[in-house]
Amino acid sequence: MEKSRIIQGLMRVAKLSEDELYKIIKFDLDNGIYFFGKVLKKHPELRKEMFIQTKASIRFTDDGAYYDLSYEHIKEGVYASLERMGIDYVDSLLLHRPDIFIDADEVAKAFDELYKEGKVKHFGVSNFPKEAIEYIKEKTSYPIEYNQIQFGLGNPLLAEELFNFNVYHDNGISKTEDTYFYLKRNNIQVQAWSPYLVGFFRGLLFDEEKYPEINKVLDKYAKKYETSKCAIATAFILKLNKDITVITGSINIKHIQESLDGEKINLSKEDWYAIYKECGHHLP
Repeated sequence: MEKSRIIQGLMRVAKLSEDELYKIIKFDLDNGIYFFGKVLKKHPELRKEMFIQTKASIRFTDDGAYYDLSYEHIKEGVYASLERMGIDYVDSLLLHRPDIFIDADEVAKAFDELYKEGKVKHFGVSNFPKEAIEYIKEKTSYPIEYNQIQFGLGNPLLAEELFNFNVYHDNGISKTEDTYFYLKRNNIQVQAWSPYLVGFFRGLLFDEEKYPEINKVLDKYAKKYETSKCAIATAFILKLNKDITVITGSINIKHIQESLDGEKINLSKEDWYAIYKECGHHLP
């Protein structure tokens, strides 16, 4: 089966029984979703069909969270993930949000040891600007292959800043440092997280009461392409380039299927721009 560009995020799996989780995993694998965040103990036979990704950086205390990308924590984080999942290795490790105290030599040492130990096969980052990636790349022998960034109709900053370059209003203020073309030029895959949220956790795109205009647009193009609103929101992201992937955090099989349906839709360029504008995003 052809591999899907939809990634299964599993932040909400604690709500599920083991049988419910197994059904979701089997549905995903049967439909080409092989890229997972965390899972697995009772059904080791599924491991060979999966691409499992984990993260390191965020640590929690009684006073809240902080970031730690020290050599010790990167390695401890991977070992802890392996133990929780009952597996020998992860396919991908992401450094989850930049630690201002990050030392590229320590990162390189951790990457080198984890790779040689057979614990990690690929490396990436999450929510990293281009200069932080460059800083790491100068020291590590392993390519940075992924950057997990929030992107979608509810948070289109990667595109919005490009369109509004040299325009006299706040839409052109850089919040992403032109990271999109940096990633494209360096063959670093964008993994779009929370693709259906508005802003930073301000609610779902599909909340008709809070976002009636966006839903009017999604309804219009869902009718045109004979699909769901979620599929249109997914197709909007996937149209951006052939390598971008979409992380669905849903644990509802119907909603996961709607994300998969978005892969089958090839929005025209004209419709992509129309959706962008009609959802209220500025295009000079």
